[in-house]
Amino acid sequence: MIDEKKGTNLVMQLIKDGFVVKNDLLHTLQSEEVLTTPEKVRDEMEVWYKNMGIETLTGKPFRLTLPYFTEEEIKEVEANDEILLCLPSGIDVVTLGKMFHMDCWAFHDPLVTLNTEYADFWFSTKKSPEPDFLDRTPREISKQYKDDEKLNISIERYMVFLARMKYLTGEYPEKECKTWLPNTRYEGKGIVIAGIDSNSKFCAHGWMPNFHSPRVGGRYVYIVDHH
Repeated sequence: MIDEKKGTNLVMQLIKDGFVVKNDLLHTLQSEEVLTTPEKVRDEMEVWYKNMGIETLTGKPFRLTLPYFTEEEIKEVEANDEILLCLPSGIDVVTLGKMFHMDCWAFHDPLVTLNTEYADFWFSTKKSPEPDFLDRTPREISKQYKDDEKLNISIERYMVFLARMKYLTGEYPEKECKTWLPNTRYEGKGIVIAGIDSNSKFCAHGWMPNFHSPRVGGRYVYIVDHH
């Protein structure tokens, strides 16, 4: 008990002296905590979005619905080295860009097919710093995900993944590689590739679906189905 008190006093003194920032300490404690109940996962995700300024950008109170993942399924997400994410309903790509400090031509080009969710979209994906299936065409990747009962990713879902990973780890994933976004089309037949460039900025390119490269791969979206 005495050691705990000394430890607490030490932390308080470090905060007072400016060696530790209170908000950074809270962030660290939150990132270390494993959240497994749907309510706690929802509440933590809500706080994150609010801290990112979503209520200022939309001009209205923000509230998320509960994830459709059960507590056991949330534990499986963690065990599979995945991350559970939510793309809020009605939040378009431009608002996401402002919130996450990302911008590129694809957010504003009418030739790009964008997808704003009509309901809160909870999904999981791999935490891996690189995408899967490098050097495969988007058609091959999409077929594999379909066989595995997984979905393709869109630019909006991908932005949430990047921003959340940056928040949790301090760094963006996929700095060396790019990811196919089969749910985001360019001029109908083309497909958008996106990632983080050498200046640590979000970037996107439109390519034909027969293209493949050792530095471009796929990232799945998984949702649970209780029907």
